[in-house]
Amino acid sequence: MFLYLKLRDMKAGTRSSAFAKTMGNLLSILLLLVLSTSFLNAPADGYIEKPFSLENFAKATVELTVEQPGDIVATAEWNPKKAELALILFGPGQMNYYRRSDGKSPLELTFTVTAQDTAEGSAWRLKLVNQSGESVEGMLRISFPEGRPAAGEVLQ
Repeated sequence: MFLYLKLRDMKAGTRSSAFAKTMGNLLSILLLLVLSTSFLNAPADGYIEKPFSLENFAKATVELTVEQPGDIVATAEWNPKKAELALILFGPGQMNYYRRSDGKSPLELTFTVTAQDTAEGSAWRLKLVNQSGESVEGMLRISFPEGRPAAGEVLQ
C-alpha cells in the first residue's frame, strides 16, 4: 500500500510538474508577444551611414522622409581635415535652407523638426558641399526621426 501511495504521489508530481512547465512556457510566449507588439508601436529612428568622396567644389545629396517631430543630426568626418565643407539641410514648405553648418572635420548639423514642419510635408534633403578646392574622402552619418531614407544613397 505504501508503495502504491508513493507511486501515485510521484505520478501526481510528474503531472503537476508537466503542467507547471506548460503554463510557464505559455506565459513566456505571451510575455514575448506583448513585448514585441509594444516595440513595434514604439517610434524608430532612421539612420544612414555612407562613405563619400568629393572632388573640388562638388556636392552630395541625401534625401530623407521625416514623418514625425524629432532631431535630425548629421555628422561628417573627412580627410584632409583642414578642408572646409558645408552641411546644408532643406525641408518642406521653405525655399531657403533650414540649417547650415560650415567648417573643418568633424562637422555636425542638428535641427529639431517640429509638428508644424511635418504638417508642411515629409521630404527633406541634406547636402554636403566641398568648399575647399581640394578632393576629400570621408564618412557621413545621419540620424532622423521615424521615417526612412527616400533614396538612401549619397548622390555624387
